[in-house]
Amino acid sequence: MKIVLFDLGNTLEVAGVLRPAARETLEAVAALHDGAGRDGDGHGALLGLVSDFDMPADPADVPAIQQRYYTLLDQLGIRDLFEPVAQRVTLSTEVGQFKPAEAVFRTAVAKSGPTMALADALFVTENLAHVLAARRLGLKAVHVGVPGGAGGEVDTLPELVPLVRAFLDAAPPDEVHVNRATDPAAVDAITSAAETAGATWTRLGDAILVTGDSSALRRAASTPGAEPEARPGVRRSHLHLVTQNGRQFQQEHPDVPVVVDRGRYLVVDLAPREARQPAREYMPCYSVRGLPENTVVFSQVTPALTRRPAAVAEAERVEAVSRIAFEADLRKLAGFRTRHSTSAEFLSAAEWVESELHGLGYPTSVQPVPVQGGTTRNVIAERPGSGAGREVVVVAAHLDSINVRDGAAAPAPGADDNGSGSAGLLGIARALSDHTGARDLRFILFGGEEQGLFGSLHYVAGLDDAERARIHSVLNMDMIAGRNTPAPTVLLEGSAVSRSVIDSLAAAAHSHTSLAVQTSLMPFNSDHVPFIEVGVPAVLTIEGADGANDRIHTARDTLDHIDHDLAVEILRMNVAYLVQALDQI
Repeated sequence: MKIVLFDLGNTLEVAGVLRPAARETLEAVAALHDGAGRDGDGHGALLGLVSDFDMPADPADVPAIQQRYYTLLDQLGIRDLFEPVAQRVTLSTEVGQFKPAEAVFRTAVAKSGPTMALADALFVTENLAHVLAARRLGLKAVHVGVPGGAGGEVDTLPELVPLVRAFLDAAPPDEVHVNRATDPAAVDAITSAAETAGATWTRLGDAILVTGDSSALRRAASTPGAEPEARPGVRRSHLHLVTQNGRQFQQEHPDVPVVVDRGRYLVVDLAPREARQPAREYMPCYSVRGLPENTVVFSQVTPALTRRPAAVAEAERVEAVSRIAFEADLRKLAGFRTRHSTSAEFLSAAEWVESELHGLGYPTSVQPVPVQGGTTRNVIAERPGSGAGREVVVVAAHLDSINVRDGAAAPAPGADDNGSGSAGLLGIARALSDHTGARDLRFILFGGEEQGLFGSLHYVAGLDDAERARIHSVLNMDMIAGRNTPAPTVLLEGSAVSRSVIDSLAAAAHSHTSLAVQTSLMPFNSDHVPFIEVGVPAVLTIEGADGANDRIHTARDTLDHIDHDLAVEILRMNVAYLVQALDQI
């Protein structure tokens, strides 16, 4: 037995008038039969109403208030579809709480039958917050669009009928378990057991999310090392992977249930239609995609048992990374009121970094970049290597900052995003200023990253085939000074084409730093992406992903929250990799 619970106001009626085809839809739903009734002997779908209504001043007032509601149903001409109303109509009046309180839904379901559970109910409403809350409680729910307003999963009431039919006929939904494991053997055992049992898995660091029917999950859960935590009421089809800058997705969608939270990466419970992202005037600060199956989103690298001996030149360059210089450069960059790409302050910042690079002995140039009706610029510095037929190693960061909440003219110090990466680029340029390798060394500070990777897209589009082929690798730094993890951690993000660079960076981290290393082959929304898209090995080095910096893109991204030690460790790793890449032909 299952029940379809309808909200009334704005769902079935608006301003005292039934919405178009409301009664016809209710009749069609009532005529549906569940899977057991395909031969004509099953139960019809029960109809129910769950409404917020007047709260009584005294318990004795409840019957009179209920009668007023029943009179409204008479006036709308739909009371007969919800008889007996004492069982099929649940009001906040009698519960003492408004939707989406759990007690309201439990009361409505309990009235329908002693064996009914929340998972046996489908809730229909125009209120998206109530849809999300109902799903968190384990109900199925459908978001109905409001006439003349925002759209929903369905925009007209008749569109509900096939969804209700699917709800009645559906097999038990896949269940979701979250395991925690760090030991590689345990991780392999859990993922292998899931696949053998016919379940699917997705790994995010030490969190392994497993989905499948109950029997498959029981078999997977019996694996030694698996200690699954069930997530009831979560549908496999609603699981989505979010990659976000800072906490941008959660700040914009605080009501969306989070199943796994690993800072930059989230698994959320979100209906497919609601997962569509609106167009924005600036670069989306997050992406939403269906949850990939049997995939590692990001993992913690297990260091080798022995350190790789470092060459003398490599060790010398690593030691040349100056914390004092990094702090001074970052203080200068964060001192600009904003570095919005089309602002006068950005121009001043670009002129300053160009002069710093020129003063270190690097020939510089400026590339104008069109962005949203204005102009920004890329600052480029390059030193030739000593080899023949030379390739080039690129070090990149974006110079611009943004305040997406308060607008282009608002303060945007961008200390971490991306003053830290820009100061880091200058720090690397200082450490390598007297080191000439066999390959060319090129530094690029991009503009327009926050509006949509304008600087890097423009730069890559301007490369011909021969020049693209010359690029050995790209090392991009974006947010390297925000501590999100108990231990200092770096995330190395690239794609399959970047694998060898990621491996070399991880080895450099182990040889020269105390950094924990995370890796991901799912690149997102920084200046390494345009290079990857044309087949160039590129890697983003960014602060570790277990937590997330919720201050970026606001006026609060200030020096007070910078972890200089983390930044210096990441720079030492990067310099060690660069010496190898520049010298080895």
